[in-house]
Amino acid sequence: MSDNSGALPLIFCAGIGLWFWLGDPGKFIANKLYKDGAAPWETVDAFYYPDRSNLSLFKSRPGLKSVDECRAAVNVLAFDASDAGLKRGDYECGVGKLKGDYYGLSVYRLTVR
Repeated sequence: MSDNSGALPLIFCAGIGLWFWLGDPGKFIANKLYKDGAAPWETVDAFYYPDRSNLSLFKSRPGLKSVDECRAAVNVLAFDASDAGLKRGDYECGVGKLKGDYYGLSVYRLTVR
C-alpha cells in the first residue's frame, strides 16, 4: 500500500480554489451568517417610491452601510416628498448588489423593508 496522506491537503486546497474560481464565497457566507441584513463587506441601496401604485418613479440613495441607515435615508426622502409617515409611498432596501449583466436591472442578494 502506498501512503497518499499528502494528497488530501492538496485535494482540499484544490476544492477551495475551485469554489473561489467558480462560485461566490462572499455571497455564500453572507447568506449563511447575515440572513436579515448586510454583511460588513456589502453595501445597501435605499429606494423610495413616492407613489406605491407607480413603482417606475423612485428616488434612491446608494452605498449605505446598513439596513438601519437605509431606513433613515428613506425617512429623509419621504419627508422631503411631504410623505413623512409613508402614507402614499413605499420603500425597499437592496442588500449586496450582485455583479453581472441582468439586462440593465439591479439584482440584490437580499431585499428588505
